[in-house]
Amino acid sequence: MTYDSSAGSTNPGEGCSGDPSHSQNGDIDIAGRRYVTARRLSEILKVSVRTLARWNARRIGPPKIAIGKTVLFDVAKLPDWLASRETQLIRNPRH
Repeated sequence: MTYDSSAGSTNPGEGCSGDPSHSQNGDIDIAGRRYVTARRLSEILKVSVRTLARWNARRIGPPKIAIGKTVLFDVAKLPDWLASRETQLIRNPRH
């Protein structure tokens, strides 16, 4: 998963202050941290927004931040969440 932090930026000075800056693709920078909307995360992970909601209901989805009806995901936390979802190959003990 490759993520270009400068793609689609609408604020040339973003990340320099605590003011949030939004991009056209659903990315938000606040105080040097990058957050994405559920729609953007669904595009990154190639799943539907509904799948993200189901994962959230089952408490197996990526960590989220809810502010009212707005749901954001911290991009820096995604690698750890993905690693926690890794499955191990089960080998046949008879061989």
